[in-house]
Amino acid sequence: MKLNFTKYLILLFFIASCVHQEKELKEYGHKESDDHGVHIALQLSEFPSYGQFIDRLREVTCNDSIPKITIEKKNLTQNIYPIEHCEPIIFDPKEKHYVSFARGKAYKGHSSKELKTDSMGWILKNDFAYYRTSNGSNNLEGYLIIIESNRNERVDGIEKFLTNLTLEFDKLETNLDLNISFWEQVPYMPPEQTLENEKTEEN
Repeated sequence: MKLNFTKYLILLFFIASCVHQEKELKEYGHKESDDHGVHIALQLSEFPSYGQFIDRLREVTCNDSIPKITIEKKNLTQNIYPIEHCEPIIFDPKEKHYVSFARGKAYKGHSSKELKTDSMGWILKNDFAYYRTSNGSNNLEGYLIIIESNRNERVDGIEKFLTNLTLEFDKLETNLDLNISFWEQVPYMPPEQTLENEKTEEN
C-alpha cells in the first residue's frame, strides 16, 4: 500500500512538472516596439511558393505592420523579425551575404556550392559578419543574411536552414543582431547581354 502511494506521488509530480513547463522564447533581428505597428506572425509552411511568401511579407510591411517569422518547436518558439522595406534598397555585398535556395537546398551566393550544416558556424562568423566601413571603422556591427529564391520555388529547406543558423548564432553569445532579409531572385545576365538589352530598349 505504501509503495503504491509513493508511485502515485511520483506520477503526480511528473504530471505537474510537465504542465508547468513553459516554452522558451527566442527572438532574432531588430524588434520594433508595438507603437510602430501590429506584429503579424508568419509561418513558412503556410505558403505553397516562395513568391507567395514574399508577397505576403511585403503586404504586411507596407500596411504599417511588423512581420515576424515564427518557428515552433516542442519546447521553443523562435520569432525572426526580417528586414523588409516597401521600396527596394540598393545593396552590393559582392554576394558575400547571399544564400540562394533551389529545390530545397541552400547555396552560397549564386554559385553551385551547397552550404552544409556542419560548416554553418564558420560561415556565420566569416561570410555573414557585417562590417560598416563607410564610417571609417572596421567594427563588427552585426550579422546579415540575404535569403533569395525564385518565385516558383517551394519554401522547403528554408525553415531548417533558419533553425541551424539561429542555433549557431546562439552559440556566439553576442548582443549583436542577426539580421535576415528575404529577396526575390533576379535572373543573372552577363554584362554584354545587359548592354544589348539597354540598346534595344533605347531603339
